Amino acid sequence: MTSTPDSRTPAPERTPYMTIDTAAPPLPRYRHEDPGSMHLRDVLRVIRRSWMIIVAAVVAGLLAGWLVTVFMPERYETETKVLVDPVVSVEATDTLSQASALVADRVETFAALAQTPAVLDPAIDAIGADVASTDLVDNVTAEVLPRTSIINITVEAGTPTNAAELANAIAASLITQIEGDAAAATPISLTGTVVEAPEIPDELASPLLLLNLLVGLAVGLLVAFLVIVFRQALSAGTRGR
Repeated sequence: MTSTPDSRTPAPERTPYMTIDTAAPPLPRYRHEDPGSMHLRDVLRVIRRSWMIIVAAVVAGLLAGWLVTVFMPERYETETKVLVDPVVSVEATDTLSQASALVADRVETFAALAQTPAVLDPAIDAIGADVASTDLVDNVTAEVLPRTSIINITVEAGTPTNAAELANAIAASLITQIEGDAAAATPISLTGTVVEAPEIPDELASPLLLLNLLVGLAVGLLVAFLVIVFRQALSAGTRGR
């Protein structure tokens, strides 16, 4: 007899096919860093590590500025103004134009003359000051105010009174030179007039404490910066070996 398969016998299980995931793996995500913020963090880190150097340099700079202020001699400054004017003996149009031209031509010369022994020596003799004109010339400046024939004279001295006295004497001596220089220029001559008398100064011109402290602070910060840069370069060179 031929046996027939039992319809109740379960069919063999089929092995499922293996599936391969061909998808590419996700790319790693990198955090974007701003170069500017990285440099700023580096700078702040270096500053934190070198704070003792910065503090020491700043304190030394401020101390130097204070010492300069204490030991520098006091100087006081005042100003006086001299007007150079023509004097004409004949009222004529051509003469007036020549007079104006003469003033414009000579006023710069007179300003330079105010800083020479020809003016300074008589001024020193007039007030009996114990100073040589060669030393005084460094404390006197004279310049012509723009678009005028006014000479502005600035004088520095060790005391307020001496500054005012010297300015008065120099202005008087300069006027003498102005009037004597053009005495032969007939019918045109020149004269000088003090249009602003010097005042006795009540404030120091130098030394200035605030200015010296600011300069000392700037120098201290500069020194600290150079020291830090040198240390960083030395450290980088040592690590590179």
